[in-house]
Amino acid sequence: MPISENPIITILGSGVALGVYIPALLVNSQLIKQNLNTEVVVLENYYTTDSKEQLKSHKKAYHSNFSIALMGHRMTKDIQPSLDKTLVDELLQNWEKDNRLNFIVWSGLWMPILEKYRNQVSPKKLNIDICRIDADISATFKIHKNNNEDDNEVWLWNWEQKKLIHEIPVTNQPPLPYAEREDRFVIHGGGWGIGTYQSKVPELESRGILLDIVAYNATEAADQKAGNRYFMVDTEWFPWNKNKNNQHEYPPFGEVDLNKKHFQNKEEYHEFYDLVKQSKAIISKPGGGTLIDSLASATPVILLEPYGYAEQKNAEIWEYLGYGISYTKWQEMNYSFDILEDLYENIFNREKTTINYPLRYAEKFFDKRMSEKF
Repeated sequence: MPISENPIITILGSGVALGVYIPALLVNSQLIKQNLNTEVVVLENYYTTDSKEQLKSHKKAYHSNFSIALMGHRMTKDIQPSLDKTLVDELLQNWEKDNRLNFIVWSGLWMPILEKYRNQVSPKKLNIDICRIDADISATFKIHKNNNEDDNEVWLWNWEQKKLIHEIPVTNQPPLPYAEREDRFVIHGGGWGIGTYQSKVPELESRGILLDIVAYNATEAADQKAGNRYFMVDTEWFPWNKNKNNQHEYPPFGEVDLNKKHFQNKEEYHEFYDLVKQSKAIISKPGGGTLIDSLASATPVILLEPYGYAEQKNAEIWEYLGYGISYTKWQEMNYSFDILEDLYENIFNREKTTINYPLRYAEKFFDKRMSEKF
């Protein structure tokens, strides 16, 4: 059977959390370097207008009150009613027209759409990688359990196995030696600015610990203490919007200046990573994107309260592997820098048995293409 010379690999992400948006873009960037034809598709582009506005309201509420965010996480549900059926049907028609069969999935909320497409193109077989950003199956995949044995499950780290399995590099640069890093700490609440990170700032400031604080909005920097810096993502940017080149882009990011805007981004990786790689530690809830940054830069994580059960498993595996420490334990150790350097050494010197996921994907893809030709 004739095959397409340059099939499109469709990378399915979501803007509901940067922890499933940025990994999708990282994989996309690295597959492009392997000369593969890719497209990132963000789920929220297929929401109704009202549903998008509701999502923005949820984001604001979750930032303001972590208890509300945790309640929302426990109530994760099917988002099919939020979708614009006409837009989804057009999407699937275009996929069929392009003969798209290769998918990398970062959110379980895509699964009902993929199943509809699977039935639409049957008996053709879809090649689907289901990517696990957490050490346990995340909520969106739990509500959409996948029973298709042909789909490939890709774990980055797994609590049951208590090990790293795949990694997603951020850059090709080695981690900065610990002694060369500034005595500063990045503190943040993930893409939605949620969690307990804000409550830790006064306590850390009172100890003279210098912070790079990722704010949710510019007003948070109004009481900025000497030595601290505030950064943020452009509040006018949303992951489902494309840039002037009609591509999804990394979040425009920059230091907060109440008088000017200094947001910028790169094509290859997220601007925030440049802060992380120079820091003594990340102080954050244990989201999957944070752990990708931690591994790539050999930066330990001081673990704040997790956002749900899957992030709890992320915290447990990072402590188990010696890559992170709970905030409470670090506090009990009098905010020790020495323990953090030990954790850095653990990450830096870890046994390199994990698989470079984008590189392995490209190798398997080319091997499959060759086998189809001969």
